Amino acid sequence: MAFVLFVPESALEQLGLKQIKYEYKGYFWLALVFAGTLSLGTLLSYFDKKIFDHWFERRRAEKVKDLERKRKLNSVIERLSFLDDREKHWVQYCLYYNVQTLSTKADDVTAQSLLNKNILWQGSGSVLNLPFHIPDDLWQYLQENKFLYMGSEDDQTIKPILDRFRDSLRRDHWMAR
Repeated sequence: MAFVLFVPESALEQLGLKQIKYEYKGYFWLALVFAGTLSLGTLLSYFDKKIFDHWFERRRAEKVKDLERKRKLNSVIERLSFLDDREKHWVQYCLYYNVQTLSTKADDVTAQSLLNKNILWQGSGSVLNLPFHIPDDLWQYLQENKFLYMGSEDDQTIKPILDRFRDSLRRDHWMAR
């Protein structure tokens, strides 16, 4: 079809198709438009199934993951109001000194309690000195909301309390003796 419609006149004359082109020109155009529309529909169907469905599925999965992350963060935030004094001191120390990670023994009761409440994550290292890290989402929330924050660095009553807490984490450490 397209060959007959778009080939130069001289080539059609040599092939003996010039008369056919003029007699059936309308039919050739209709067939070309129909075939083009069908091809375009097939191409769009392919894009819809292969590309757009994959993109939408990935987007849906990201939304589900984001909602799950928010649900977990809200659950952890609720637990913050029920912390005992040592657990509060851990969070307060981190906020006061702007550190996201503290190290202590693997069997430290406070660290294990916060770990079980999903307030801390345990890093890798020696059993005698493991890093315990506040997750980034929670850390950002704590900093933005000044949660459990005891005061400014100028307040002299807070610093000794937090320093005693930090020393208590190191007290049983084999290097501190």
